[in-house]
Amino acid sequence: METDVRTARKKTKKRQKSRSGFKIAIIVLSGILVLVGGVFAYLYFDDHHKEQLRQNIIESGVFHEGVSIGGVDVSGMSPAEARTALAAVEQQIKDNIYFNFQCDGKSYQADSSYFDITFNTEQDIEEALKLARSGDLASLQEELKSIKTEGRAYELEYTVTPTRVESFIHTFADALTTEAIPASVAVKALPIKEDTKAQAAVNISLPKDGSITDKRDLFFDFVPAVDGYGIDIETVMEEVNRRTADKDFGDLTVAMTNIPSEITVDALKENLVLRSSAFTSYKSTRGNANRVFNLKKATGLVYGTVIQPGEEFSSNTILGDRYEKYGWMMAPAVIGGGAGTEDQPGGGVCQISTTIYNAVLKGDLEVTSRRNHSSRSGYIDGGLDATINTGTIDFTWKNNTASPVYVFIWVDTSDYTVVCELYGEPFPDTFDTIELSSELVETIPAPETVYEVQSWITAPYWMKYKSAKDGYIYQSYATYKKDGAVVETKPIATSKYNAHALTYYVWPGFLAGSGLDPAYEIIKNQDGSTALANPGLLSPPVSDAQVQ
Repeated sequence: METDVRTARKKTKKRQKSRSGFKIAIIVLSGILVLVGGVFAYLYFDDHHKEQLRQNIIESGVFHEGVSIGGVDVSGMSPAEARTALAAVEQQIKDNIYFNFQCDGKSYQADSSYFDITFNTEQDIEEALKLARSGDLASLQEELKSIKTEGRAYELEYTVTPTRVESFIHTFADALTTEAIPASVAVKALPIKEDTKAQAAVNISLPKDGSITDKRDLFFDFVPAVDGYGIDIETVMEEVNRRTADKDFGDLTVAMTNIPSEITVDALKENLVLRSSAFTSYKSTRGNANRVFNLKKATGLVYGTVIQPGEEFSSNTILGDRYEKYGWMMAPAVIGGGAGTEDQPGGGVCQISTTIYNAVLKGDLEVTSRRNHSSRSGYIDGGLDATINTGTIDFTWKNNTASPVYVFIWVDTSDYTVVCELYGEPFPDTFDTIELSSELVETIPAPETVYEVQSWITAPYWMKYKSAKDGYIYQSYATYKKDGAVVETKPIATSKYNAHALTYYVWPGFLAGSGLDPAYEIIKNQDGSTALANPGLLSPPVSDAQVQ
């Protein structure tokens, strides 16, 4: 029994001891848990604090201490406040952007309004705001410390362009400048002959004494250019641009200088060359003084004519109406469709229009109106003539170049020629000469002899009215050459010359084939009177008035 009691007591004590140990374990465990929780709580709240500090640095919206822009301390400023502060700096810079032009004892200032000025202010603000705005707290704090102690300075950069300076220079340069006078050219007029009432266009040639070597100086009066005096704006602007690039503003001395004309005599001569020339011979008619007179009068009227670009040359307009009352002489002219000739006022002037026509073709100018004679001329190849007649037929051509064309034509009595030279701008690079030619395409035989009955003729008298002439068709060509080589050949015109039958004036009742006795031939004198071909007859068969 006692043993059981002791055993029971032992068990009870063991249970009590076990319960106490558990309680202690619980207490210890609780303490540990509280300690661990505290540590975790501390760590949590510390990290949160650090993140808050980091965010405050990043999101402050102001420049950090130690930051400057353009020499202005912007520490603690917002971007708007910095812009306001920097605007004063910008204006200070603008106030120093000017040129004070010193010229001819006077001063002319172009301030900053004449320049386009661009600052990099916004770029600097943007870059400065990026400082210490990324990374962990420690790196941010380290960067802030560096900025504060070492500083961060941004230069205020700017670009300058002189946009209106040149126009400003013009405002005072115009008042100081004497404009250059360009070289000019004018045709030398020849003396007027009393008999022809036209220029003395005869024997035009270079003097033998060598006083003139350039034929253009024979035809033209060249007036040299006169230099101007003033400001060479191009040179001044070069200096303005150089100093602007160097940001070297302030006083700028502008020198007055001679300003040469761009148009000099040499420049004029470069665009005034012998474009073409042509000549025809009057050797076979040199004995006809009236015809030679008409040639001289016509050349004198045409000599020195200037045709501006786009203008038209009219032979009839320049020569005027050919009547005796205007000083033209009676000389042979083609009549009857080319059947013969008859003295008319101004006879022979077609040689003038023909010579000009050939020069025009060789000068690559535009022919606007041209007709060939009704019969082939003796002073030019077939197909290359140009006839004119008062009030009906004209020879015209147009200046199709960009420069004036000058017409010089004269009579050379030394070799009995009519010479025409055209001066104007040079040919294009594609060719340098034009040669003319004509080809006989067809010969048209003269028709059978014709006998025309005339009531005023009595048998057995008769008169030869028209000689027999073959007709012809010609094709003319212009061959373009460069350095002697053919570039191309162009057709010019097709010209037809009339054929004419041998024609006699006979008496009423004449029978063709019965023959005409040479002893009874009537001839018509140059002055229009009639005579007998055989002076052995006692008297002419008809009066002068009867001859048509």
